Amino acid sequence: GIERGDGNNEYPNDVSDQKGATCIKISPEHTYVLRFDGGSRGNPGVAGAGMVIYDASDGNEVWAGTQFLKQHATNNEAEYTGLVTGLRCARKLGVRNIVVQGDSELIVRQLEGRYKCKSPKLQPFYEEAMKLKNDFASFQMNHIPRAQNS
Repeated sequence: GIERGDGNNEYPNDVSDQKGATCIKISPEHTYVLRFDGGSRGNPGVAGAGMVIYDASDGNEVWAGTQFLKQHATNNEAEYTGLVTGLRCARKLGVRNIVVQGDSELIVRQLEGRYKCKSPKLQPFYEEAMKLKNDFASFQMNHIPRAQNS
C-alpha cells in the first residue's frame, strides 16, 4: 500500500491505517532494508519523496510510501523527508535491525559523521534522523549509485 502525505513533513499516515495494505509480520531478528529517495523539480520547487522497506532475508516488501512536499522544497529536503519518514515507519513496524540505502551522498556522509550539516534548513531533518538512528539495535547506512536506487 502507498501512503500519501499532506505535504507538512510529518509522518504521512498511521501505518496500521493503510488502505489496501497487507499486514506483514515483522520478525525482530531479521534485518530490514530501507531505501529512500527524494527529488525536486526546480530545486527549490515542487518536491516529493519515496520510501520502501523490505526484508533483507527474502526481499519481500514490507511497506512502501510516498510523500508530496511543500511547493518550494529543495532536493536535499526531499531526500531527508524520505529518510526520516522511512525510519519512523520502520520503528513503528517494530524493525530492530536496519540497513538504510540512498543515493544522496550528502545525507549518507552527514549521518556517518564524515560531513557536517551546515544548512539551517536541513538541521532539523539531520537531528531527527540522528535521534531515530539510535532507536535501532543495529543501524547501517550505505550510499548506492542513483541508477541502483529504483
